Amino acid sequence: MRFVACAIIITSGAVGLIGSALAADMTGAEIKAFISDKTVYLETTAASASGKAGQGVIYWAGNGTALYKTPPGPIFHGTWETKGNTLCVDWKERPNNPCVRYDKTGDVVTVIDAASGQPRAKVVKTAAGNAENLKP
Repeated sequence: MRFVACAIIITSGAVGLIGSALAADMTGAEIKAFISDKTVYLETTAASASGKAGQGVIYWAGNGTALYKTPPGPIFHGTWETKGNTLCVDWKERPNNPCVRYDKTGDVVTVIDAASGQPRAKVVKTAAGNAENLKP
């Protein structure tokens, strides 16, 4: 019986180590390379900058500006920068937005509020340039 209990504990520990090795926060440089001069399609949660769950689209211009078509439809305008391993965005329509971490598990990238730890969105796909031709 003790052998079975030890085997379960060891197996659980190994699975935990493997799982945590596969999930990792992206670095600031990785986040910048992932979003800069790209359109990012998101499935947002109520914890997102717009406060609404649904489909959102953000164009992250290489010059540090951003346009966000929110799930309800209005366009947010802002500036972005990486700080450490986080992405910080100052939306004119929603100032004082907390920075976010990008967590990559396999091919899935989740955007997580760095202050609260709550998921804000999941990246559905990315496209080069301003694929949706978002306008300020």
